[in-house]
Amino acid sequence: MGAFAVFSLILILIPLIYLVIRSSENGFSGIINVLSRPRIYSIIFTTLSLSILVGIFALVLGVFTSWTISRTNVVFRKFWLLLLPIPLAMPSYVLTYSWITLIPTLQGFWFAVIVLSCASFPFVAIPVYANLKAIDSSQEEVARTLGFNTWGIFLKVLWPQIRPAALSGSLLAGLYTLSEFGTVAILKVDTLTRLIFTTYRATYDRSSAATISIILLLVSLFVVNISRKFAGTSYRSKIGPGTSRQSIISNIGKLRYLAFSLFVVLNAFIIGVPGYVLITRSLSVRQELDVSQLLNASLNTIQVSFIGATLALLLAVPLGILGARFKTKLANKIESTILITHAVPSIVIALSLVALSVKWLPFIYQTIFLLAIAYALLFMANSIGIVKANISKVSTQLEDVSRSLGKNYLSTLFRVTIPVALPGILSGWLLVFVTAMKELPATLILKPTNFETLSTQLWTATSISQYAQAAPYALLLVVIASIPSYLLNRNNDSVRMEDR
Repeated sequence: MGAFAVFSLILILIPLIYLVIRSSENGFSGIINVLSRPRIYSIIFTTLSLSILVGIFALVLGVFTSWTISRTNVVFRKFWLLLLPIPLAMPSYVLTYSWITLIPTLQGFWFAVIVLSCASFPFVAIPVYANLKAIDSSQEEVARTLGFNTWGIFLKVLWPQIRPAALSGSLLAGLYTLSEFGTVAILKVDTLTRLIFTTYRATYDRSSAATISIILLLVSLFVVNISRKFAGTSYRSKIGPGTSRQSIISNIGKLRYLAFSLFVVLNAFIIGVPGYVLITRSLSVRQELDVSQLLNASLNTIQVSFIGATLALLLAVPLGILGARFKTKLANKIESTILITHAVPSIVIALSLVALSVKWLPFIYQTIFLLAIAYALLFMANSIGIVKANISKVSTQLEDVSRSLGKNYLSTLFRVTIPVALPGILSGWLLVFVTAMKELPATLILKPTNFETLSTQLWTATSISQYAQAAPYALLLVVIASIPSYLLNRNNDSVRMEDR
């Protein structure tokens, strides 16, 4: 198992090694050339500002929605809970495309903040809702007897317990923003990701692209460190043992209608208007639509995402087991490395795999297998976290019984530990599957010739302002992605579709 874990770790480190080697090809003068560009510092500031603002807005929006749904009598709160995971199936560039189609003048930095915040707030809302539902309501009852009102209970009782999940989700939203390409490209916002892509595609200057990628990685690490400082190290969830008591639903009076109105506006922005645009635009071009091309792109999307998710899971299992069962310094260092590589944008992964395959593995260059490897490396960190969490839930007493019956470690692992944790591990596979279907920059760079996915077809049409022709691809992408999103939500024990 240790050998498999080392192999997975080496694969994760490939992009970082590539960046160092590629950026040093032009020597110190090449790095100075990039750093002396007039607009590079303005782009760095824009990228960092966008990431931090989206992280903050996603935090506020995610905590507000999850607390309102779980703790107040807002109108139709169970219905809003059903809609909570839907943005996971709506790629941010599809959301952007929908609004640009309706209002072409929508451009710029602040609209990018709004779109990316709305697309990424479920990273905060879903885990926070899960934590809120697991907190024993007796803690809130005690706080009420001490004279705390609803706001005081949230600050003194709930927030310390949901803070780790909320800030972790905010960090994911910030990192997601740093690696986002489609939205900023459509809205013409100059970020490092867009600069890397244009440098690579327009001038084919890989060394400069690698140098800018290192800058982006440093910005990502800065965001990670900021999040860690705000999160602190002493906060731990204080969920009580045993079965938690049913949550207390606070009567917020007329504010329930204000909250209802806010939910209507939010879901209209994310789901209602984009759904209307995609359906009406798809119907308007139904006679011109090449159905075979649409089906072929759909099958390609499902095929490569399936392979990528499976590879990610196979690579993640050894590292997840190592983190869950072996509390050593090596395991801690591996976890830290995984956190760093989680900040590597998809375009950097793609560039590193291009260089690796051209020089060392030409037989996989321009194949769907290389694209699937990119998906696996991109989303392996998510799989590792889920595998580790579910392996940790398996009682070690079961493993002790198995070994007392004469089974060795590997036999116990495959006969007891993994089968018990399998439902949760499969939810990690679903998460990677739905995320891979939406991936754009790596797919544009690594896809084989004449191999198109729904995301690349959508990008091709929108890049030449053929918004109506792009609609069927966007609509089908959302529909297909919503299926694993729904299954993921059902299979996640911590996020329920009904109150306990």
